[in-house]
Amino acid sequence: PPHLTIFWTSTTCSTCYYKMPSSSRVCHSYSQTATCRFGSKCKFAHDEGSEVTNGPSKTQTQTPLDDFFATHPTFDYDSSASVSSEFYRMCGQFCWDRDDKEREKAHNDFKNALVRQFNEIYGTDVNDLTSWHNLCQIVRISPIPDTLKLCREAVKATHVNIVDLVDTNVTKEPVTRFVSEAKLSEYTKATGKFFPTDNAYAGGLLRYLLRRIMNPGQGRVSRSGQKTQTRGRRRRH
Repeated sequence: PPHLTIFWTSTTCSTCYYKMPSSSRVCHSYSQTATCRFGSKCKFAHDEGSEVTNGPSKTQTQTPLDDFFATHPTFDYDSSASVSSEFYRMCGQFCWDRDDKEREKAHNDFKNALVRQFNEIYGTDVNDLTSWHNLCQIVRISPIPDTLKLCREAVKATHVNIVDLVDTNVTKEPVTRFVSEAKLSEYTKATGKFFPTDNAYAGGLLRYLLRRIMNPGQGRVSRSGQKTQTRGRRRRH
């Protein structure tokens, strides 16, 4: 048939997964952007007609962030730019101070949309091996681990800005990997790319990426995303 749809479920085991033909293993980067940094050497299929159920459809036109900015029609939203820079630009256009009630409401709505957009791109199920493989590919973990346990460990050891993970889907810019939590903290503070924590829409996959931004290196973050020490500010991204 001219259009081939591939479906995976969270019950697929890693052994069965790797017995699938290579054409069933779809490159997440190529399916989203029609480009792949690995080119012909990529271990996943570059199939124009394939779809990944845990990611957004290629024909999808309206995203949670599109919906958010659409609630402010007088702002000319550039969907190809970083979402954080667009939010700050909108605040400037409307002359909102940090303590402005209207800005506070808009910021809360923006954070909800940001989390929901992450979920649409990368999924929420911590037991879905395909979601972990997609995430590992985007943050350039190589070779991509074969099991859930190894994927989780690899991602937990990787320091990336989560807003960048959302942005890369539209900006096509590669996600920067930082050598330490402290370096990630410096970048996040400099760019203002803070990702919301303790959000009602946050899925399990997202929590493996949370880092201490305001106080890097103090305490630790558990799998639930909660900080195990209470000293200092709790803001993470």
